[in-house]
Amino acid sequence: MVSDVMRIILVDDHALLRSGLAAMLEYEEDVKVVGEAADGLEAVALYDRLLPDVVVMDVTMPKMGGIEASRAILERHPDACILIMTQHEEQKFIEAILAVDISGCIGKKAAGDEFLTALRAVHNGEFYLHPAMARLVASAHRKRLVDPIDTLTPRESEVLACIVRGDTNQQIACDLRLSVKTVEWHRSNLMTKLDTHSVAELVRYAMEKGIGGSGEQIDRI
Repeated sequence: MVSDVMRIILVDDHALLRSGLAAMLEYEEDVKVVGEAADGLEAVALYDRLLPDVVVMDVTMPKMGGIEASRAILERHPDACILIMTQHEEQKFIEAILAVDISGCIGKKAAGDEFLTALRAVHNGEFYLHPAMARLVASAHRKRLVDPIDTLTPRESEVLACIVRGDTNQQIACDLRLSVKTVEWHRSNLMTKLDTHSVAELVRYAMEKGIGGSGEQIDRI
């Protein structure tokens, strides 16, 4: 049964941030801050002692980071409710955080109302992910499901076929009625989209996908 008052502990190595959150939460009748910790080791010990309803956990801290501390708490208390709050919103950090069985993740730049929404959501047994983070994760997931070759525009496909054929930038520009700079831009963009790091690698990738050419083109590059 969920208690009417949510008992939480705040874990962050910045005392000012903890104080700010605690001051904000004082105005919420359904929330009570019962403890604070400045690093992951303190957080684990504090959780064992207080058994709060929700832990608001920073990621980057001394002694023990938030991800490691979350794992340690969940090993002892599988039903622990942990809301990660982080300033790191890059894909690799979000995926590392989501690899742990936490209850939610929100950015430190989030507004107060959004923080309260996340807090109440995880307390009610829901999973909460900051909308911007959710879009990032969804985009990365889609990229893994979609073959990059299928994301090429018709013009990019034309340029790629010419590259595989062994044409120079000048030849491609002439054939497709483009400027040499535009061809160079397409070539660079193709390497980025297809995650290749040289023209030879780009040609190999294209040939593996059945886009014309022969081994002679690779040897000449």
